[in-house]
Amino acid sequence: MKSIAGYKIHKLLAKGGMAAIYLAEQESLQRTVVLKFLNPKLDEEIRKRFIDEGRIIASLKHPNILTVFDVVSSGKYNFLAMEYLDGGDLENRLAKGIDTYEALDIINKISDAMHLVHKQGIIHGDIKPANVLFRANGCPLLTDFGISRKIEPKKEVDTGLEDLYASPTYASPELIQGKPFDYRTDIYSLGIMMYEMLVGEKPFKGDSEMEIIANSIQDPIPKLPNNLKELQPLLESLLAKSPDDRLSDTKLVTRFISKYLKDHPEIKSSGSETKLIDSEVVVEYIAQQKSKKDKKASQSLMSTILLALIFTLILLLNKETLWNTWFAEEPVKKTPKAALKQIQTPISRQEKVEEKEELLKQQALIAQQNKEINRVKEELEKQKRLARKKQIDQLTTINSLLRKGDSSLKDYRLTTPLNNNALYYFQKVLEMDPKNKKAQEGIEKVVSRYEILARGEIDKYQYQKAQHYISSGLSIDSDNESLLELQKKANIQSEPGRAINKVKNFFNNL
Repeated sequence: MKSIAGYKIHKLLAKGGMAAIYLAEQESLQRTVVLKFLNPKLDEEIRKRFIDEGRIIASLKHPNILTVFDVVSSGKYNFLAMEYLDGGDLENRLAKGIDTYEALDIINKISDAMHLVHKQGIIHGDIKPANVLFRANGCPLLTDFGISRKIEPKKEVDTGLEDLYASPTYASPELIQGKPFDYRTDIYSLGIMMYEMLVGEKPFKGDSEMEIIANSIQDPIPKLPNNLKELQPLLESLLAKSPDDRLSDTKLVTRFISKYLKDHPEIKSSGSETKLIDSEVVVEYIAQQKSKKDKKASQSLMSTILLALIFTLILLLNKETLWNTWFAEEPVKKTPKAALKQIQTPISRQEKVEEKEELLKQQALIAQQNKEINRVKEELEKQKRLARKKQIDQLTTINSLLRKGDSSLKDYRLTTPLNNNALYYFQKVLEMDPKNKKAQEGIEKVVSRYEILARGEIDKYQYQKAQHYISSGLSIDSDNESLLELQKKANIQSEPGRAINKVKNFFNNL
């Protein structure tokens, strides 16, 4: 494929199961672009999602969102023409390490971009370092809206796990568990990314991806290092387990970080500043300006000398006239003090008025800033209180379910009646706290009770009832060795009874 629809293909940059990325030139404007071609073997639903991605990005006008120039759907070809970015991605930068200022500056810009995305009623759905790319001058851009969806503002999206395409490590608890979610799932992902950028590792650890996911649902939010502890309230508001406890608007993130950077100018190092102009160009420019300045100074000096010579010549030729004009004894007219006061006073008053107005403007601006800071603090405190209340309510609910589970065990309500049995209560606890040891032990006790009941029935030669209890226990723990042995024993011992029943049925049918 050499060219298509006005684009000249140069080379393949990357290829995956869903799409192929090519470097190309838009022939009409002679500019370098990236073409993202959808795999033609994919179904119609994915094709529609792909085209929607392009239209979503194209509708967003922001300096930190990737620019889409064109969306093409023609025959078997479906592709997006996008801005060419040669500054790499955040994932690679994290591997090399970034400083605190750069991390906060990137979060600030991406948060501002997300504010626009959410304001348009769009959920990105896959916020992660690999989807933050950079221009050559270091400007970060939010990219890859491939799994985004457009909804009415504040309307939740109900989805199952089969719809989950997001990166699990950065996905919110509600998204992982297949619960209804909204734009606040992006805010959680931003929190994961922020912690990783500041600390150099992900907030939740584990030996496998599934373990990391489980820990992200149940483990507490980790603490930032002491030198960053002022950012802890912001982190906790981003990573709240429940969306209702999470920060509601990424604009608050940009305000918080901007205030933090203003209060800590020491973290901004010279190496942190984005390089927008090539240093050699700057040196050449300064040299040119110096040359012009020296030339101008030389010309000015010559002009001064020439004027001095002319002035001296005039003095020599007209010395008598000039003497009479300049030095004749005439009464000096002094400006009266009252008149001088009239001249000076209006100027002084005007200056004072202007100074006072400027001071009032500054005071009003400071008051407004303080008001905004206090509002953000109050919002964060509110989020913290809600988070604590949520934890307390959850703990109270868990203790109540454990008590009901223990009571059901004592009454041998193991798996019946529906929604009022030991297994039901212990499983509800594990849904809220997957590592709860009491609930895990409770389920083991339920299986143990079925083993006791089965042994009792075998001792009474009631093999059918025994098989029922064994099956119930194995439906909970299919690998339970004790129940599997009992099952074999019940099958063997019940064989003679089956034979007698067959003989009886034979003679009864004669």
